[in-house]
Amino acid sequence: MSRVIRDIDRGVRTIDDIDLHLTELVWDDGGRSFEVRRTDTDTDLTEDGCLDTWPTDDHLANLLRDHGGTWSCPDCDTAIDTRQTELITDHIRDCDAADRSGGRPA
Repeated sequence: MSRVIRDIDRGVRTIDDIDLHLTELVWDDGGRSFEVRRTDTDTDLTEDGCLDTWPTDDHLANLLRDHGGTWSCPDCDTAIDTRQTELITDHIRDCDAADRSGGRPA
């Protein structure tokens, strides 16, 4: 099985006002691929498979659209894929760090 022997930082590109960090992966069999991560959440947009060619702006926009983004709890910073709306609802209801007092006592 092939393994990554080198990572090359290819910088940041901004798509739809979201900064994406690109890393080129060099494999021991001579292959190359590209990993794309959101800089704000460190979410790997290529988790299901790296790109075989240098991504165009359209490729990156499609990755963002397909991934759907991440919701972060403002109380405990837990991150949940925005496509998992039931998990977000459950987390909001059950979060131990949430302030549900409705305000400060007088």
